[in-house]
Amino acid sequence: MISRRQLLQSGLSLAALPPWARAASDSALKAATGPDWAPWTTPTPPLILPDLSGREQKLSAWRGNVVIVSFWATWCDPCRDEIPLMSAMARRHREEGLRLVAVNVGEALGKITTFLAKWPVAGTVLHDRNSTASKKWDAAGLPANYLIDRGGTARYWHLGALDWKADNVTSVVTKMLRA
Repeated sequence: MISRRQLLQSGLSLAALPPWARAASDSALKAATGPDWAPWTTPTPPLILPDLSGREQKLSAWRGNVVIVSFWATWCDPCRDEIPLMSAMARRHREEGLRLVAVNVGEALGKITTFLAKWPVAGTVLHDRNSTASKKWDAAGLPANYLIDRGGTARYWHLGALDWKADNVTSVVTKMLRA
């Protein structure tokens, strides 16, 4: 079993491993906290949340695109580091069909909008006010990132900080865009 200490050392920002975090198997959690994307091996959970204007958004609306779904929070240092890099990637590959959906977990709208004034997201920001979606997606810590193929199926995931400039991370995204 992966220990809390190992999770924290992998770059995850979490105060305590919540009980629902054990929904993913130990081996899946271990793979998802390594340096690379891990295969997502279960059915894609639903993602239906309001955007910052309160309009309901569904993951299915982005079908036909490759989507990065990123669960994040304003207090999460690795999230702050990743957002500009993911946004740059989303802008760079927009014409190829890459979209970024950033899901804030459990924070007030005012805190989110203040954060976004400093660290804008080149994509859609959704609000998981009660952490319901993050639990369904096994987001045991933040950041939690998922790659969704053009058919709407989750293919890869990663818990903790990713090096968005590294070939092992970007090559998976570009392969999905060219598939």
